[in-house]
Amino acid sequence: MMDYPNSKTSHIDLSIITVTYQSKEHIDSCILSVVTHILNCSYEHIIVDNGSVDGTVEIIENGYLNYVRLIKNSTNMGFPTANNRAFKEAKGRFILFLNPDMQLHEGWLDDLIAWMDKKNDVGIASCKLLSHLKVSHHSLQPSKFPFLLPYVLSFLKFRPFFCYVNSKFFYSNFDDTLEQEVQIIRGSFILMKRETIEKIGFAFDPKYFILFEDLDLCREVQNLGLKVMYCPFVSCIDYFGKSFSQQTKPWKYLQMQKSFKTYIRKWHSPLHLLWIHIVVPIGFLLRIRDWGARSSWEALISMEPFSRKRVKS
Repeated sequence: MMDYPNSKTSHIDLSIITVTYQSKEHIDSCILSVVTHILNCSYEHIIVDNGSVDGTVEIIENGYLNYVRLIKNSTNMGFPTANNRAFKEAKGRFILFLNPDMQLHEGWLDDLIAWMDKKNDVGIASCKLLSHLKVSHHSLQPSKFPFLLPYVLSFLKFRPFFCYVNSKFFYSNFDDTLEQEVQIIRGSFILMKRETIEKIGFAFDPKYFILFEDLDLCREVQNLGLKVMYCPFVSCIDYFGKSFSQQTKPWKYLQMQKSFKTYIRKWHSPLHLLWIHIVVPIGFLLRIRDWGARSSWEALISMEPFSRKRVKS
């Protein structure tokens, strides 16, 4: 079993944090890919499970406790809160937030650590993300900070729902073979220095549950005057959105709007938030016929503050 430092003040090179939720399909490949893509740096792999009931925990406990440290949450606490919990226990000088549906493909994490050690002006380093076919895909590439109008159109059903299908957010002619500064990277692979996270005050803003937390973190880093860098000398296969895809469409819509409102409240004017409060309910009503009344209602009452009221009654 890996020897973890007992003192909270003793640091190792790298802490890898993975948050799982219904992740049994890919978690073993993720763990093994980490083991085979680290040469010499000292590391720990902390997995936080958010109340999985699909056998994820059993797979880890039965086969991988020699390689990881497992933290079990009884319920789904959301992506940011789970990552923040693990960060409090992490010992590494560097922190890698790695999704469970990621599989390291080429390159060495040692090389990325050595590169980051020399870059005092870099706040986040990400890698080259590949689809399950091991090829580049525009939805996995870095993107630009979003304009708000495409979101309004998507809420009102004039555009596809998620921003990664909107061409306004892409870099035109993006060369995925070049190391370069970008605005936003996907939250599936984020390498940061411990000191950067400590300056921000959290790994991810706990006001989010899922979605927009990676975009928010990129803004936080750039507010510190640091760069977000794309580093293609390490690559990962990203089976993206596996846990999220298991949820119903109305639940995903409501989580999207909740996180979007949090993002707007934090980074834009109150006037923008006002029209979002108007547009979002209209968008929900427009979709009820497609989703079904029962599915829509169940998603609605599962959201705060309705779920709190339901528990108290």
